[in-house]
Amino acid sequence: MEAYSGDQEKDVFSLNQDDLSKRLRDIPQDRLINEIIALWDEVNNLEQQIIKNKRIGKNDIDSNTENNRSIIVEYEEKLRVANIKITRLENQLQSELVSRESLDMHNEKIKSLELEKANLLKNEEELMILIMDMERHMEKLLHSVKEK
Repeated sequence: MEAYSGDQEKDVFSLNQDDLSKRLRDIPQDRLINEIIALWDEVNNLEQQIIKNKRIGKNDIDSNTENNRSIIVEYEEKLRVANIKITRLENQLQSELVSRESLDMHNEKIKSLELEKANLLKNEEELMILIMDMERHMEKLLHSVKEK
């Protein structure tokens, strides 16, 4: 198993983050939460296996010591990778929550503006009716002045 440096991890993370972000937006929030919980369970299982292997390694130092160490290193690497996945998913979930809150605020503002527009249109219509009514009264008044 090849070990990655921190710089390589950051490069891979930055390259995949945008793609992952786009894909995760389409995934329901409940499913993301379930995946995070599943990863936590996997991490817990790996930690338990590491503890068991360490106990076995201490009890059976003379036999297969090198083999036990390699197994422990392998599990520790799996644990590290799982922790990275958990962190990424948690960050994506947080981003999605912020995005949805922002979208909700924008939707509320749009509804407010639409209501304001409807009120302005109603006021405009009422004013037009008032102007037309005043024009009729002016015509009547003009007509009555001409007759006298």
